[in-house]
Parts: sequence; structure tokens; C-alpha cells
Amino acid sequence: MSIRSELLSLQHSDPQNVLHAEDAISWAAENPNSDLHAALEWNDQKAAHEHRLSQVRHLIQLHVVNDDSTPMLVSLSIDRRRGGGYRSLDEVGRVPELREVLLADALAELERVQTKYARVTELMRVWEEAERARAIAPEPVRRRGRPRVSA
Repeated sequence: MSIRSELLSLQHSDPQNVLHAEDAISWAAENPNSDLHAALEWNDQKAAHEHRLSQVRHLIQLHVVNDDSTPMLVSLSIDRRRGGGYRSLDEVGRVPELREVLLADALAELERVQTKYARVTELMRVWEEAERARAIAPEPVRRRGRPRVSA
């Protein structure tokens, strides 16, 4: 079985046809030969460290903001490839190369959201505007991006 099939099987076994993460963890613990089990970190020390990293990332997004609640720091894809880190959004805005990376990252994130919600017809105008933004983006940003998703 694949992770996908294991997760869908768990969903279909639920009376409400809902997949619960807690149930998936319990099932994976009980099925050590499963693909889902193999995909999870079972070393509690490593898992705890990863969880704390996730918590700090969330806290940075939540608390390091301006008075109007806009972020002060941003994580760029070029930094995540080198172990991560956050840069001042003001600095990123002043450096053309970093601003291009930020735009490419934003368009890629928007594309992920569009892929997830493409069937929500009420958002069709949003996806059309996103396509316009991609079309006017500088060439290096368009080349870096993933294939466009149509709704």
C-alpha cells in the first residue's frame, strides 16, 4: 500500500468519512511495516526538536509584526535551501534580487492555494487576477515558477 491508500483507507473506515491525524498516528504506530509508519519520525528527541522548530516558526509569524499586523520578517526559498532563516521585509524590498525571490515565492504560494481551492467558483476572479500578476512578473520570476494551474 502507499501512504495515500493507507490514509484514504483510514478516512473510509471512519463513520463520518473524516480522516483524523490522531487516528493516522495511532494506526501507523500499530502497523510498523506500513508506508505511513516509515514516513513518520518515531525518535521522540528528533520529533520534539522538529515540533519546537515548527512552534518557533509559528511564533515568528504571529509575533514579529508591525503595528498593523503585517509581517516584519520573511522566509525566502533561497534561505530555506541553506538551512532556513528570516530576513527583514524592508531589506528584501530594497534589494531587487531578493524582491524577485519574494515575488516568485508569493506566486508559488498563491499557486498552491489555487490548486487547493480551484473548484471554488466564487474565487474565479481571484485566479484570473493571479494569472495577470504572473503575466506581468519579470522574466526571471516566470522562469523560476512552476507550471501554471488553470481553474
